[in-house]
Amino acid sequence: MVNKEYSLRERKHAKTKIAIMNAFIKRLEKTRFDDISVRQICKDVDVSEGTFFNYFPEKIDIINYYMHLEFLKVVWKSRKDVPEGACVALIDAVLENLGKELLRYDNIIYQLIALMIVQRQRPKSLSISDLERQIYLPDCEGIENIKVMLPDDFFSECLKEAVRHGELSKDIRIDDLQVSLMTILSGTLLAAKFAANKDMVYHFRRQLQFLWKGLGTKRAAGGR
Repeated sequence: MVNKEYSLRERKHAKTKIAIMNAFIKRLEKTRFDDISVRQICKDVDVSEGTFFNYFPEKIDIINYYMHLEFLKVVWKSRKDVPEGACVALIDAVLENLGKELLRYDNIIYQLIALMIVQRQRPKSLSISDLERQIYLPDCEGIENIKVMLPDDFFSECLKEAVRHGELSKDIRIDDLQVSLMTILSGTLLAAKFAANKDMVYHFRRQLQFLWKGLGTKRAAGGR
């Protein structure tokens, strides 16, 4: 990777945006979303409210930004462990890595689910600069090469590739299967919270096993 030189202004802009997000997420660990004020965050980061709204017109935009960055990290980790062309295994790896990440953010993830339900609309698609990725994820070499997307789009893209590579039948309805995967993602998060075994990674693996077995899925060579 060739390191691009960024201006002081560009670096300050990216660092401030990420600092605002980090301050908000830190408060979200122990505080309800609605109880976090813009004024509190501005005080934490030492910026004006005008500066805050230049970056995030609404508080929900911070959540959307955070979800995109975290999912970037999960996809980056998963692609490292899965052979090229093993699309079903990549889906498995992404859900497994999501499970591991979510164990660290118990209070946050359930608030995110509640917020998405209240919003009653799909999160906005975002553009995240290479510099923002490098600052937030400094240990993820090549993170700028990962496509920015949310889980539903990721699943759709992987499923289409799985059909192309012969892992899934050409008769598969991609849209239906995408909903199945999103159901596994969101449903498992809620069910595991009240289950005797709260290990989300275990539950993700089991639900995926049931899904792929029911579809008679063929795994690519080297896949999980």
